[in-house]
Amino acid sequence: MKILVENSTWNNVGDGWYQYSLYFLLKKLYPDSKVIMGEGPIKRSFRIRSEKQLSNALNLLEWQDADLHVFSGPMLKSLIADYGTKIKKIVESGKQYAFISVSGANEASTKQTLEDAKDFLKKYPPVFFSSRDSFTYNIFKDAVPNAYDGICTAFLVDLTLELDTFKMDKPFFVSSFYMENEPDFNVDGSNALTVENLEVKHRKNKWGLPFKYARHLNYTLPQQAEVGGHQIVRLIQNLNTKFNHINFAMPNSFMSFNPITYLEVIKSAEFVVSDRVHACATSLACNKPARFLFDTPRAVIFDRLGFDYKSNKGIMYPNMDKIAEEKLKLEDKIKQYI
Repeated sequence: MKILVENSTWNNVGDGWYQYSLYFLLKKLYPDSKVIMGEGPIKRSFRIRSEKQLSNALNLLEWQDADLHVFSGPMLKSLIADYGTKIKKIVESGKQYAFISVSGANEASTKQTLEDAKDFLKKYPPVFFSSRDSFTYNIFKDAVPNAYDGICTAFLVDLTLELDTFKMDKPFFVSSFYMENEPDFNVDGSNALTVENLEVKHRKNKWGLPFKYARHLNYTLPQQAEVGGHQIVRLIQNLNTKFNHINFAMPNSFMSFNPITYLEVIKSAEFVVSDRVHACATSLACNKPARFLFDTPRAVIFDRLGFDYKSNKGIMYPNMDKIAEEKLKLEDKIKQYI
């Protein structure tokens, strides 16, 4: 059997984490099959809005073929526009497809788009449907066969990938922000720094500008290299080379075209503080505390595993037994239906 696992639809490197994890999970589950990485919709990957540009793009997804296609991520909000043509082709040719670690919990999702997606899936059903949050499962469980209240495969990265660790000359924690400029960090000098006593003071944007403009001026502001004897390592999760004045505005800014190296930075850190869902999810996956500082529908992936990000200043502690248990449950469901 040839299994094609989507691994290209990255709006930032965090998408690569759950897609790589899913790929290696399936590769281990099906050692006698040909499990390879495939393309997702180029429109979703590069946010193409121009019809002219879209017509010029080679959407390789349309030409790739397999016995089973596996798609993942927060793609249900744009299911028909991005995946509809390909899914119809898969089903009509007698092949199969599956959704694993998918979501409709997104700021861009509306009730109507999710209802349209349900109607589409009733007509062209996947062989297996595993959500990454209970919100999505509850919406789609009656619309698709073989539905499972699953988890985000980002929580499995340390169980599916071989991750290395390293040491710097001082201990460090990871900071990753994209909805605001990085806050000022502080700690009472009489205490050793922990995720609990890290003080976070949000900064105002320069000249009161909206963040999408103010971020271009971040390099002109005073920046911290360390706090409480810990270096601050900044993960730059948006992969672009156009705005290096943003990418490398702060000390110890890390950026790479290798998504696995990011995970090794996270695994080597003391903890992660971030407004990014997957930065915190992978911190917990690597048995490190996380402090989540944002409010978004996508954060329901934490609820599914019992992590409470709404109290205790957004601090969550890992539960490796729970993660291992959920991995086994997901594997059993995959093997049951695929």
